[in-house]
Amino acid sequence: MSWKRLPTYLANLPLRLMPFTEQQQKTFEATGHVSNVAFKTTPRVGKIEIKQFLERVYGLKVAAIETVNYEGKKKRRKTGFFLRPGYKKAYVTLKPPSEAAQTP
Repeated sequence: MSWKRLPTYLANLPLRLMPFTEQQQKTFEATGHVSNVAFKTTPRVGKIEIKQFLERVYGLKVAAIETVNYEGKKKRRKTGFFLRPGYKKAYVTLKPPSEAAQTP
């Protein structure tokens, strides 16, 4: 009996890269690699989904992920109040390129 690997389905994640800080830009220009990046996404996305998405779609090696949920802001206009949607920030720590190349 031969085993077949089940297909992997990735959700359509709205993962948006946040702009680099000045320190990250200097590091990227000097070394060509950034160790920490921030992404903005919807609150329903989990750490495991973010890690799988980055590793399988973009080929990045993820060391750690920290997430923070933010509530939507309450805004006011002439017609009344409305609520902006909430979001989640994911702070992703990437493995260095030399370390990522050594792992099979």
